[in-house]
Amino acid sequence: MTVAASHDPRRRRPWAWWILPLAALGLVMAMGWGAYEVYQDREKRYRHQVESALRVANMLQAQSVADWRQRRLAEGAALLDDSLFAQAVARWQATPAPEREALVRERLRTMVERAKYTAAYLVSPDGQLLLSPAGPANGQLPLPARQVLQRALDQAEPAMVEMHRNALFAFPIFGVLAPVFDGVRPVAAVWLVSDVRTTLYPLLDAWPSASRTAESVLVERDGDEVLYLSPLRHRFDEPLTLREPLAGADNDDPVQRAALGARGTLYGRDYRNERVLAMVSTVPDSPWLLISKMDVADAFTDAQRREWLALALLASLGLLWAGSMAVLWQWRAWRRERALKTELERNMRWLENAQQAASVGYFAYDAARAEFFMSRMASAMFGLPADGYMTLHQWVAMLHPEERERVLDIHGRALSGRAPLRTQYRILRPSDGQMRWIEVWGEYGSDDEAGPARMTGTVQDITERKHAEEQLARYRAALEERVRLDALTQVANRLALDEVVAQEWSRAERDGSSLALLMIDVDHFKAYNDRYGHVAGDQCLQSVARALSSGAVLRASDLVARYGGEEFAVLLPGTDATFAAQAAQRLCEAVNALALEHSANPQGDRVTISVGVASLRPRDVAAPPGQPRAGVDAAQALFQQADAALYRAKQAGRNQVAIYEPGRMDVLHAPAPVPQDLHDL
Repeated sequence: MTVAASHDPRRRRPWAWWILPLAALGLVMAMGWGAYEVYQDREKRYRHQVESALRVANMLQAQSVADWRQRRLAEGAALLDDSLFAQAVARWQATPAPEREALVRERLRTMVERAKYTAAYLVSPDGQLLLSPAGPANGQLPLPARQVLQRALDQAEPAMVEMHRNALFAFPIFGVLAPVFDGVRPVAAVWLVSDVRTTLYPLLDAWPSASRTAESVLVERDGDEVLYLSPLRHRFDEPLTLREPLAGADNDDPVQRAALGARGTLYGRDYRNERVLAMVSTVPDSPWLLISKMDVADAFTDAQRREWLALALLASLGLLWAGSMAVLWQWRAWRRERALKTELERNMRWLENAQQAASVGYFAYDAARAEFFMSRMASAMFGLPADGYMTLHQWVAMLHPEERERVLDIHGRALSGRAPLRTQYRILRPSDGQMRWIEVWGEYGSDDEAGPARMTGTVQDITERKHAEEQLARYRAALEERVRLDALTQVANRLALDEVVAQEWSRAERDGSSLALLMIDVDHFKAYNDRYGHVAGDQCLQSVARALSSGAVLRASDLVARYGGEEFAVLLPGTDATFAAQAAQRLCEAVNALALEHSANPQGDRVTISVGVASLRPRDVAAPPGQPRAGVDAAQALFQQADAALYRAKQAGRNQVAIYEPGRMDVLHAPAPVPQDLHDL
């Protein structure tokens, strides 16, 4: 029996009753571990999405603030380039008549009404307030603006007065000082004042989704303190009044860490002692720092709650039926995936709307896959379908052939050095064959130093801006040409003459040729003005200028210029003294032929001229001992000789041509008959 009992199968299988529960428990634990790993992966991906959305919002806001600053600077540059305004200011300062003051005030009123400035003042070079759109102004610039004014005048370019408070205004202001020059002489400056509450602070309110804790704040490091430039959402301090001392590197506040040099994504505790996720970046071309942040609880709590509830449900159903648990878990995972996609799509729609409003597109480049992910706006700029993808080969093929090597080198160096990228280049769109200008801002990064690099950034079509810059360059060239033209006689002025003399003197030095100069004076012109009046005097000068131009400019290289007052000069490259004297006699005849009445002329009853002639070869001019022969300085000898010859012609009785020669000067009486062959010169 004993043996029989030992072989009873019911006595040999009691282990099955505890091995099965252990197996079931192991299965549940394995499923729980797998679910937990999936949760960790989902949480990491969601965290990356939230951080990326915050980074893009911060980048767009920083770019908006930078563009706002550049627009202010560009408006100041427009005032600097406004020669009509500079002339109006100079005339008003010379003669403060009401009608001249009204012209200046009207220009200031235009800046206030059209450019949306709070105030615009005309100030003197030493900082005294002169005019406002309403009339004369008293007082002087605040200290920060006076310091900037001196720099703007020295550098001859507009300068920004950073955000500050001033007793003249009850709110924070930002200013631009645009110097005003009459030629090369600074006569005044325009102080443009912006109310940052209505122009700058609204740029910090744009966010991809509604959030009760999200905010962006502008700060600036001021010595050992942090100065808050914009208002805080959860405090009521006035902007530019809140200062905090730097607390050291161990401080957990993102603002403190940003002031100490930290950039990018940060986790810490803000001024409310709340745990926050922050993105720190610098505003380009400024001392400002932009910190965009939101509470960690606000960003992640809802997602974490959904994940833990899903895990609890999965564990409960796993105890009932493993197969159903797997199916249900997959269903719940699909639901979560769809919710995340819906939220991501909503954020992307907001981002696309913001990009479209700012004409900016967003892209992300995956170096491992050599592929770009493009926003809809970015795809439209490159003329691509709105599927959101562009291969590296497609992008390289679009680059303009003249810039392809340069652009690839810039991107390659930025990628290898993980450095920020900002560049402009041209593309040829395959969709319509248009050439477009593109500006790219980007940052490279990876999950770890050894991981694959990727780039995220913005892209903007700046073709119209480039066209505007080209038009502005042409406009400036036209202004430069007008600057070198005498306004009364419409011949070249003294500036143009000096420039051409320097050029022709250098050419004569190279070629070994002669350079001739005729100095011309209208005889007894003061008596003419006294007898007939200044209006008739201006008309007389215009007639003489036309006669000189028609009688002297026989070649493209010859130049007629008004030297000053009633004096003119004619430059004849490649001409010796003999032929220059013959040309001078023809000019005397041409002016005599005008038959302009001049009853106050002691030598006759018509307008006449006296001419001094000089001709030099640059190689014949002796340099001062121990000094090289300098072209522009040595050319002054030509002016001195021609002026001496003119003086001799006037001493000889005027209406004369005098030729300068070393040791003597020949005087030719005019008008004298001109040989027929000389007219062919």
